[in-house]
Amino acid sequence: MLDDEPTVCQIVSLVLGSEGFDVISCSEPASFVSLCREKNPSCLLVDVVLPEISGLEVLKELRKHSFERPIIMMSGRSDIETAVQAIKEGAFDFVTKPFRGGDLVTRVRAAISPVKRQASPPIFHFPGRPPLTLRERDVLHELIGGRSTKEISRCLNLSPRTVESYRANLMRKVSAKNLAELVRLAIAAVRQRT
Repeated sequence: MLDDEPTVCQIVSLVLGSEGFDVISCSEPASFVSLCREKNPSCLLVDVVLPEISGLEVLKELRKHSFERPIIMMSGRSDIETAVQAIKEGAFDFVTKPFRGGDLVTRVRAAISPVKRQASPPIFHFPGRPPLTLRERDVLHELIGGRSTKEISRCLNLSPRTVESYRANLMRKVSAKNLAELVRLAIAAVRQRT
């Protein structure tokens, strides 16, 4: 967990620790990135607002180094623009502060075990396109299954607006003009691997 507020680190450590999670807190971004690459934790919590650089820059740095674990961004600012940017940069989820302990536990559990819902979602390969994040692959898998935004939001424990953001980002990444084309391209991308 990366947050410059000691109180937040203590509360999150207590809440997640009481549920059996091991929590390592850090307040310095460069040390945090090194620690993540060394320890490869199951899930990361990263505050957006940090004194030196933003949490979004930390997110980009981790993704640049091919760190594939789910990253949950946290912020006291609840503006949609920041949340959408975090999702586009590869965040698994976005949590606004203050948050309820039970809600945070639910989101962390969803992040570390998304494939326990059903069979593991396929890996999609779109040559010449940016790779999909873990959450984008989950959403795309559900879209191929013909599920609506509401169904996907319930299944993945996301808000409908967040699902729409993922869908728009997927369409941009693969240059799909509409949902039907996105699904067609995704099915073709899976067939290429098999």
